[in-house]
Amino acid sequence: MYGENTALLRTALTTLLRQHRVQQRLGGKGIHTVPETTTVAEREELGHQIARFRHTVLVWCLQAANATSPSTDLEGSSHRTRRPVEELRSRLAVAIEASSSGPTFLDELTTPQRFPIVETWRLAARAAALGEHDFGAGIDYAALSDDQCRTVVKDAAEIARALTALDRRYEGIPGWEKLKGQNRLGQAAEACAAAPGYDEPNYTVDLRGWRPPAKLTLDPVLPGLGGIVQCEYNLLVALKHFPNAHSMRMVLASQLIVSRETATRARDVDPEFAAKWRQRAETYASLVQETRDVRGLLGDAGATAAQAATVAARAQSLALDPAIDSKSLRQLDRLFSRIDARLAEVIEHGVSQRLYLRRVTLPRLTDQSESLIHPARTRYAPIDSQTQTALVLVVRSRLRPSPEPPCAPEDAARSRSVFEAALNHRPGDSGPALSM
Repeated sequence: MYGENTALLRTALTTLLRQHRVQQRLGGKGIHTVPETTTVAEREELGHQIARFRHTVLVWCLQAANATSPSTDLEGSSHRTRRPVEELRSRLAVAIEASSSGPTFLDELTTPQRFPIVETWRLAARAAALGEHDFGAGIDYAALSDDQCRTVVKDAAEIARALTALDRRYEGIPGWEKLKGQNRLGQAAEACAAAPGYDEPNYTVDLRGWRPPAKLTLDPVLPGLGGIVQCEYNLLVALKHFPNAHSMRMVLASQLIVSRETATRARDVDPEFAAKWRQRAETYASLVQETRDVRGLLGDAGATAAQAATVAARAQSLALDPAIDSKSLRQLDRLFSRIDARLAEVIEHGVSQRLYLRRVTLPRLTDQSESLIHPARTRYAPIDSQTQTALVLVVRSRLRPSPEPPCAPEDAARSRSVFEAALNHRPGDSGPALSM
C-alpha cells in the first residue's frame, strides 16, 4: 500500500538525515574511541553499494512524478518555461541517466548489511522497490484526484531533497559519485514541494496502491461468533470470482440466515447492531424472492456455493453466547458491509452483461396434445428488458451501502512532519549516537 511503503521510506531517510560522521560509520578513522576497521577500498565499495541503493530511490521519485502528473514533451523546453513538476522530472531523469552505479541487485535488497548506515539505505531501497508496485495499482493520474496527485508529487519532491542533502554529506567517501546536477535537482525539488496548492495535501492517497491478494483462512473454526466472522471472511474472498445464478442465490439465502440469527443473538448485547441486521435480513428476504426465477450458467459454481453453505450452517447452529464482545460485532458488521457492496456489484454486472436471465412463462394454445394438462412454455429473457423486476431497484436502494468518505490514516501527517523536521534540521543536532 502506498502509505505503508512511503512511511518506511521516510523513516529510513529520516534516520540517515540525522546521522553525521559518515566516514566513521563506515569504519573509517574518527575519534579515538572508534578505531578504523575498514580499508579505503572497502569504504569505496560500500560507497558504490550506497549509490545503488540511492539509484533505486531516485527511480521511485521519477516514477511517482511521472505517474501522477500529465505527460508532456519536455524536449526543447528550459527550466525557465517548465512547471515545477516538469522541472523535477527533468532533473531526476538527468541524474538517473548519468548514474554509473546502476540499479540495486536483488540479493542486496534481501541481505542484511553489516554497518547500520548501509542497512538503513537498504531499507530505504527496499521500500522504494516495493513502492513501485503501487503505480500500477491505482496510484496514477487517471485514478487520483488533483489534490491526491499533488500529495504524491510533493512526497517525491521531499524525498529528492533528502537525497541531495545526503549527497553533499557523503562526498568524503572514497570514490563517491555525486548526483549530476545536484544543485539544480535540489532547487527543483524544493520549488516543487513549495509550489502553490501542494501545501494542501490529501492523505487519503495513503489508502491506495497495491495490496496482497486475500486468501482463504485455513485456521480451525472458532466457536461462537468468531466462527461466523471467519466464515464470512472466507465467503468474501470467494466472491472475488463471479458466481453463477445458482451460487448467487445460495449466497443471498445464506446472508438472510446469518443476518437473522446474529440479530437474535446480539439483541441483548448491542440493540443497534441487532436492529441494523434485522433490516439487512429483510433486504435479503426481498432479494431471495426477486431472484427465484433468475437463471444463468456462466460463472463460478463451486467455491462460492460451498462457502455460502458453510456460513449458513454455522449461523443456524450458533448458540446464545452471553460473552459476545463488541469487537466481534464490529468486525462482523464491517464484513456485512463489504459483502453487501460486492453482491451489489455482482448482481448489477450480471444484469447489465446479461449473464443473469429471468425465466418468463409464455401463453400457449394448442390442440395437438391428447393430455388434459398442457405444460407451460418458458423462455429466458434479460432482466433489463421488458421483463424488468424489482431486483435492480432493491439492489440499488437497499443493498448497496451508502458511501462513506475516506478517512486518512492517523499517522499519515505525523510521518511526513517528522521527515520534514529531519530534512530542515540545522547544525547543532548531533543525531543518534555513533554505533557500529
